[in-house]
Amino acid sequence: MGGLFNPDNKFFRTMSKICDMFIVSLLWLVCCIPLYFVISIVTSRMEDVVSVMLYMLMCAVLMIPVGPAMSSLYYVCMKVIRRDRGYVAREYFHAFKMNFKVGAITGAIYGALAALLSFNLQYAYAAYMSEGQNGMGLFAVMLAITFALIGVLAVIFPILSRFTYGVGQLFRVSVYMAYRHIFHTLLILVIEIFSALAIFYVGPAILFMPAAGALMCTFPMERVLKKYMPKPENTVNADGDLVHEGDVVSDQDGERKDMWYLE
Repeated sequence: MGGLFNPDNKFFRTMSKICDMFIVSLLWLVCCIPLYFVISIVTSRMEDVVSVMLYMLMCAVLMIPVGPAMSSLYYVCMKVIRRDRGYVAREYFHAFKMNFKVGAITGAIYGALAALLSFNLQYAYAAYMSEGQNGMGLFAVMLAITFALIGVLAVIFPILSRFTYGVGQLFRVSVYMAYRHIFHTLLILVIEIFSALAIFYVGPAILFMPAAGALMCTFPMERVLKKYMPKPENTVNADGDLVHEGDVVSDQDGERKDMWYLE
């Protein structure tokens, strides 16, 4: 009977992870409230260039907290839920603060691009409907650009959660990883589309699906990220021993660093 009430048994560990998923989903939802307005804007009718510029500015501002929130969601799902390190709220806000500047700028750029692409797609589709085959080329080009940007979006915030880059370098690395590992990117997009549809059609799913979707994305994404992490076998501990995956090592400042991301 002692094992039944042991907090380390499988049942309690599973319930703890489910609870963590609810908490991180709620934290993400609070930070991503502006995303609802961005979606409303980009799905609305855009009539002229002035309205497009206004919508681009609005979406850029609204997406400022969304970028860091996306990065923090992935970070917590990987570190806390999959690797059992730390606590949800503390790790979430740590990641949010750590990646705020680059994440905010990246989110703002994507917000502005979303509004611009929405206008261009509406224009291209109208041309296609009115001109038929003559307008198909423009519409196909806009769809290809949209898909390319969505592919980069699928990996850019997980990459930000793991590496320290400036905005320009983050975009360059994300483009490279997204299309160098295109099948992983497509799998991540399928997971994200499924998560979005679950939230859209099943209202209560919004309380856990953000974390569940992010957690599922960690499996293909980590296979990519591990390829670009320093090799643990080439790392030497303070006492001269070689470091293995997941070991806690001392860095140059004498602090001990948990290599949880290599497990």
